[in-house]
Amino acid sequence: MGTALLKLPLAVHAPLSWGEALFTATSAVTVTGLVVTDTGPSFSIWGEAVILVLMQAGGLGLMTFAVLALLSLGGRVRGRRYLVASTPYNETHPRDVIRTAKAVVKLALVIEGIALVPLALVWVPEHGWLQGLWWSLFHTVSAFNNAGFTLSPDSLMAYAGNPVINMVIPALYLIGGLGFIVVIGILDYPRSRQLDINVKVVLFGTLVLSVMGAAMIYMLESDNPATLAALPGLSDQLWASWLQATTPRTAGFNSLDISALTQPTSLVLMLLMFVGAGANGTGSGIKVATLFVLLAATWAYLRRRSQPTLFSQAIDTTTLLKALAVAVMAVLGIFMGTLALSMTEDADLLTVAFEATSALGTVGLTQGLTTELSGGGQVIIMVMMFVGRVCPLTVAYLVGSAFASSRDSMQSELQIG
Repeated sequence: MGTALLKLPLAVHAPLSWGEALFTATSAVTVTGLVVTDTGPSFSIWGEAVILVLMQAGGLGLMTFAVLALLSLGGRVRGRRYLVASTPYNETHPRDVIRTAKAVVKLALVIEGIALVPLALVWVPEHGWLQGLWWSLFHTVSAFNNAGFTLSPDSLMAYAGNPVINMVIPALYLIGGLGFIVVIGILDYPRSRQLDINVKVVLFGTLVLSVMGAAMIYMLESDNPATLAALPGLSDQLWASWLQATTPRTAGFNSLDISALTQPTSLVLMLLMFVGAGANGTGSGIKVATLFVLLAATWAYLRRRSQPTLFSQAIDTTTLLKALAVAVMAVLGIFMGTLALSMTEDADLLTVAFEATSALGTVGLTQGLTTELSGGGQVIIMVMMFVGRVCPLTVAYLVGSAFASSRDSMQSELQIG
């Protein structure tokens, strides 16, 4: 549907091929942000509105499914008054889908509405009322859903030192990346006075990765005349380091020239893209909790402990195996994507690997390869974006459902006996 709408003459300023329309629609609905043609110059207001709807539907749709998958697999959500009560066997009814979707959409619209105001204070004086408000709305939706689409050809490079942009945009994609369940857990804290282990891990992991990433980017790029060294002052450099360290967590915005980054910085960004965001958020990647489960298991092994723990809570074998499976699938996916792109594209290995990691993590950062992709390369990236978006959660849901069905069957047999 997105492809067909983007092919309409009123959606573009210049003719768009079917391949370019399909790539743009896929990137938007998987909230990736990789583009083969610049969004602002290429699309009319109608085309940009189609992309906005696709981003919102893709981000909130998967967030809703993530919540329902957790409930269906027997998970628990603190602050359940925001959702519906599950049945004894954790079955999901149509009314559960509708109510959960309403709760997710309501929360998203409130957050986006609040963020719209400070962004309008920046872009309305710059572009006028209509265009300024449209820029604010478009970037608000893009940021909250971790999509990374912008209306400027250079993303946010023109606002590398702007404190409002560098606070509001990261706040949006970090909140979206945390996920509905984590946000609800935080909102419920004043009443319950306790945080779920998942909330603790995601919040702690996000803080650690963001701060360490920003520090590493600043140290690695502060002497690079093509990136941080070109900015006028220390505050601008720190803001740029902050945004560039947090955006690889599947958001895809950039305030520095990605193609001009040093190789060590590119590797740091690839690691952050590989990790991604929270398990029930609008981002992808192997997820923050997965990384910290694996780190806890590694630490337990090094200390010769039989039971890994996180925040004094034991990690069971099933959780550890799930984390390991997700990480292995991601590594294999990146390897296969890099191998395929190496055969179709004339680019160095780092550029190709960076593109593959960005696509599978649905991040949207590129070192310039996206616009140069061959037809085969575009197909590979579209497949990777789609797989990176829906595959891990779907596999987990299907496997968990199979176990749930087996459990229910065993319970029925016991009752009959």
